[in-house]
Amino acid sequence: MNTANHATLEHPRILFFLCFIIYTIGIGCGVISSYQLSIELTILFPLLLILLGGWQKWYIIILLISISLSGWYLSQRDYHGRIVAWEQLQKETNNFSGSYIVTGRVNQIMYTSDLSTIYRLQIANIDNRSTSKIRSLEEQNIGIFLEIPSNLHIGIDDRIEYSGKILQVIDHPLKGFAGYAWYHRIYGKSTVPIFHRISMGELTPLGSVQKWAKSVIFKWFPENIAGIILGMTIGNIELLSSEMKKSFTSAGITHILVVSGSNIAFVIVILTGILKYIPILRWLRISIVIIFVLIYGSLVGWDMPVVRAVAMWLITYIAMEWGNRVSSLAVLFLAGWGILLYSPLALVFDAGFGLSFAGTLGILLWHPPLQKILKNRYIPNFAVDILSVTLAASAGSIIAIIYHFNTIPLWTLASNILISGFLGWILFASMLYLWFALVWGWILYLWGWTIYLPTAYIMWVGQFFGNSSTYTIDEKIAESIAMFLAGLMIVVVLYIERRNLLKSK
Repeated sequence: MNTANHATLEHPRILFFLCFIIYTIGIGCGVISSYQLSIELTILFPLLLILLGGWQKWYIIILLISISLSGWYLSQRDYHGRIVAWEQLQKETNNFSGSYIVTGRVNQIMYTSDLSTIYRLQIANIDNRSTSKIRSLEEQNIGIFLEIPSNLHIGIDDRIEYSGKILQVIDHPLKGFAGYAWYHRIYGKSTVPIFHRISMGELTPLGSVQKWAKSVIFKWFPENIAGIILGMTIGNIELLSSEMKKSFTSAGITHILVVSGSNIAFVIVILTGILKYIPILRWLRISIVIIFVLIYGSLVGWDMPVVRAVAMWLITYIAMEWGNRVSSLAVLFLAGWGILLYSPLALVFDAGFGLSFAGTLGILLWHPPLQKILKNRYIPNFAVDILSVTLAASAGSIIAIIYHFNTIPLWTLASNILISGFLGWILFASMLYLWFALVWGWILYLWGWTIYLPTAYIMWVGQFFGNSSTYTIDEKIAESIAMFLAGLMIVVVLYIERRNLLKSK
């Protein structure tokens, strides 16, 4: 092997990427049902990598095997914890048969439709009326889907009690809906037309801000338009109808309704633009930006895409403020590693994390070469940027779409290209609209048209392409395709890093 190439393999940057990859492999092995097979594969993969790389230094061998085993252990721990909770709920409900008095706390909105809203209820107690025995499940973190009719009001952190059955929602293999429920520690479902509210949850200051923003937007815009605006700005899609959500999903543009990197970048750009004209110390300027970004993240909710975006942009911003060069690839993997240390099963079961990470990785890998190819093709510069970013993001996110949903939206590329030029403006104009609502209410009607027209256009694109079909792939084949494409992305990452390191020598 070439000495320079071998030295590059042992460079800390290359080892950083390899350790992350090995860690994710360990996580994947940790959810294999066979304990013996999972531990064998966890050790086998780093050994194969060591053999192919030609590493002979003992500390590299120990490092890679240790990283793989740590991913396996954390994944096994979280997975086993869910199994224990699921078995406990089965036991207390006599394998989901009979009716019980259930007490719990509502802690998350999971889905809204025209007729009902589905919440996550964390169970506190189950009262078996036949034996008058109350089982406390507060510490087990056992959740169920709680379906409440739309005409009934319930708030986050409300403690309620109801009488009814709990139906099982978990089956195996844990794909699609079952995987989504498993990740959120949700093991059953109840439909509740009547309940008793024991106590009301307190509305937090950030909850009040979200409620105010929702009332302002809903007051001046039609319901579906308001739902799209709120989804793009604060991640709230409660006002969108079921048909509109389905259309956006089929068209492959649901991602615009989720707060992600573009929103966080926008907040940072606006703040730095304002603070540039205020003579304050650098550390104070950085502190103000960090505080506001964290407040915005808390306002929209700390879903995995938000966590990933906040971590990436804050690391990048702080490094650039202190005059340091930043590798966007390294920052993405660092943010991903932090998330997977905290919640390793996000890699396997959280579609939001998969779409966010893979889409961002696609932009970092494919945007520069695509931009170079499209230039000098008689395409305007602004269109080159839109096309290259959209193509790159689609190339990355298709891996997560295939893995989690076993489908390929046939028109996702066309729909994303058609709407991408309007997203930044709607986000900016909507933020300004909320500011106008605080100081100059009379301008809202005129300014509202600058938001309404592009949003209505996006809604039309979603409805038009939402009627098109998606290509469904067999589950086993889909998983193999996704793994192959993920492996290809890994090879490209390592190739780019090795090439950059060799060029710098």
